[in-house]
Amino acid sequence: MSLGNNTTIDAALRRVERLSGLDEHQLDELAHEVDVRHALPGGRLLELGSKDTRLLFLLKGELELVASDGAVRIVRHTDSAALGPVSRLRPSHYRVTAHTPVDYLLVEQTLLDEYLNQAPTGTVMVEDSYLVSEPNELIDDSATHPLMFDVFNDLNHGRIIVPSDPDIAIRVGRSLTAHSADIGRLARALSICPALTLKIMRAAAKAAKPGRVSIRSSKRAIQQLGAEQTMTLAVKCILCESLRTDSSLVREWMHKWWERTVRVSAISLALARMSERFDPEYAALIGLLHSIAEPVMLGYADRHADLCDSTALDNVVHDNRADLGRILLTLWGQPREIVDAAGRCNQWSYEGPGAADYTDIILVAQWHANIGGPRTRPIPAMEDIPAFRRLGLQSASPELGIEIMEAADHAIEEADSMLSGQSGED
Repeated sequence: MSLGNNTTIDAALRRVERLSGLDEHQLDELAHEVDVRHALPGGRLLELGSKDTRLLFLLKGELELVASDGAVRIVRHTDSAALGPVSRLRPSHYRVTAHTPVDYLLVEQTLLDEYLNQAPTGTVMVEDSYLVSEPNELIDDSATHPLMFDVFNDLNHGRIIVPSDPDIAIRVGRSLTAHSADIGRLARALSICPALTLKIMRAAAKAAKPGRVSIRSSKRAIQQLGAEQTMTLAVKCILCESLRTDSSLVREWMHKWWERTVRVSAISLALARMSERFDPEYAALIGLLHSIAEPVMLGYADRHADLCDSTALDNVVHDNRADLGRILLTLWGQPREIVDAAGRCNQWSYEGPGAADYTDIILVAQWHANIGGPRTRPIPAMEDIPAFRRLGLQSASPELGIEIMEAADHAIEEADSMLSGQSGED
């Protein structure tokens, strides 16, 4: 049933946050091209696998989304997910049915793109000094929990934040100030916080001249930006983008993520030093960024009461970290090796077509980090992980395992030493 009243359509368009950048004239023009409809409970709005080129925006009521695997999600017009298109990909990943009486809007994707291209809304922002274009084909709707609807909605609207562990970030900021004259020590201090490392890397890549070799270390990023700009950006991110939560569980999870990530980075460095084919600093950087999607999701956990349970939180973060990490790091223009390692961080069976690569290093590093720390889920035996064989480690000596774990322990000790104001080693 169509609701053709212009006043109704104008009001509907103004509710859609994606159109907030349009002026009154543009909205009035668009109002003549769209269709606002009403459906009763049980009404089918979109079929699974549909190639309908129109986008669907929920204005009022509740929709039921059923995926091909039978998973069911309910989207309400009060949810943040309703501010963007429902089941945006084509062919559609969901069968969409009215769960209650609903009002909804249909608009052609090409028409919407024409208007959006006239407004400054097509960017994804992590910090206001550096922006990246949003490639629409990467923003999928394969969320497995309502938290992921929130993440993708903010991603579509340029509001994604990569939060830091607040305690670690503040201490890193103090350490940066203490070592501002030494780029090497600045890089070491910065690399203690994966979120800050990512933001400096992105800013440096944006500042680099087109055609330059991609930046593959914190030290190179600082050289590109300069110490002063690095300090300014780091302080801004610490003040504005550290994790804010009332949940002790989320705070604890964030700190465990930080410690595990630092261990993976240190082990990756040690593994890369075993072969001249790898750049140890680059391997360490990939280790820092391979699970960067986890703190992003933790920033939304307070919104969902069911995630006060540690098992539920573990499942959501683990099940979505690889896909979200791949999407985010691709959007942010990170090198292919970093994107690949993030996208395959849960794929223990990974076996690339050629020689061993950085993804193999990250998988082996994760295995050792998990063996040496608390585990929330089982992991395969060494002999069942192709990465060990590809790196020539299937018959590694116990001494090597001890050396690797010592490297990880030393990284945590060195981080604590630097953050406590001690000089540490160069």
